Amino acid sequence: MKNRTGNLFPTITLILALLVSVSVSAQTGINSPYSRFGYGLLSDNSIGIAKSMGGIGAGFRMPNRINVKNPASYSSVDTLTFIADMGLSLSFASFQENGVRVNATNAGIDHMAMQFRILPKVGMTLGFMPFSKIGYEFSSSQVIRRDEDGVVTSTSANSGTGALRQFMAGLGWRPSGWLSVGVNASYLTGDMTLSSPTTFSSTGIASTNISKTADMAALKLDFGIQSTLNVSGSTLVLGATYTPALDMESEATKIATDTVSVSDAFSMPELMTAGFTYRWNRGMIGADVSYQTWSKARFFGEQYGLDRLTASAGYMIQPDEYSKNMFKRASYQVGARFAQPYVMVGDSKGPWEFGVTAGMSMPVNSSYNSMAYLHVSGEYVRVQPMAKGMIVENYFRINIGVTFLERWFMKWMVD
Repeated sequence: MKNRTGNLFPTITLILALLVSVSVSAQTGINSPYSRFGYGLLSDNSIGIAKSMGGIGAGFRMPNRINVKNPASYSSVDTLTFIADMGLSLSFASFQENGVRVNATNAGIDHMAMQFRILPKVGMTLGFMPFSKIGYEFSSSQVIRRDEDGVVTSTSANSGTGALRQFMAGLGWRPSGWLSVGVNASYLTGDMTLSSPTTFSSTGIASTNISKTADMAALKLDFGIQSTLNVSGSTLVLGATYTPALDMESEATKIATDTVSVSDAFSMPELMTAGFTYRWNRGMIGADVSYQTWSKARFFGEQYGLDRLTASAGYMIQPDEYSKNMFKRASYQVGARFAQPYVMVGDSKGPWEFGVTAGMSMPVNSSYNSMAYLHVSGEYVRVQPMAKGMIVENYFRINIGVTFLERWFMKWMVD
């Protein structure tokens, strides 16, 4: 018998090199005025099929698919399989305010992850993904005085960059046929720089500049559980996750007339999620609901967050898993989601988010000991403020992901 591991090590080496060499500066990839509040725009972190099913994750459990949103799902990986999953997105944005429209295009890395079995009934996942992104630049002018010397105006310019990233390692264990539990440990790290200079048309008035900078780091834990039940020959998976609140270690400053260090500047809220999937031979449906206590979180030492409810749902159909026709073997997904705002924008609540998704997952390579799937999906998101006169954002995103499956320790019988 021959141990066939020759293709394994180049694959692992490539994934580790990519994880180490990801440019953190390339992770911003957004243009949104709303990203100046809180930690910016929060990432969804769904992967592959689940991404085009509205981003479900609590009850999502499929063999040889990575689901980082519930670590209990890691125990579904089989003994012989190594999985690598990578994804990126291209976003087309439209910003509308008082009849004026501005367009922008951005691209960024969504995730990199790999999964494998380390012990009987225990699967492990390693990965990298963004947690949040900050990127904006805009200005506004107003008249502050009219007198015999003329009109005096002020111009405020606002800009900001930054990101929070998470490097993750997780374990999933299946102690019995119907129960799985898991935990993710993520190292959160990032920085932000926010600047708001104001200049005046009169040389007699000095310009001002208010800026904030921060470097942050923390260890975040996510706990998950899934229960797998057989219902009339179909599979029902119930899932839940819990993320405890945590304080961020940070070096933060506010600069106006003086530079002031901010202590206990940042913290993260609790996150609770529950969901399910129901899968039969040709399809699957699922839904998630999550709740975050952002009202208790701190941003530069202040509390202006809002408790946040999000919900998502999705449907998948696979015409014929064993057909010779590639398009019949492919799976097709649709989904929808909504999210309440998690921060105040001035005196008003921030914008709501509404999104719909559609996509497909197609096998593109098959051999005795390897398989690859291409995931392509489109996503439309509308960011709708509740107050009149605020900016409305519309996004169309193209998400592309690839899943590689490679058999570990496959053995050939030699006569």
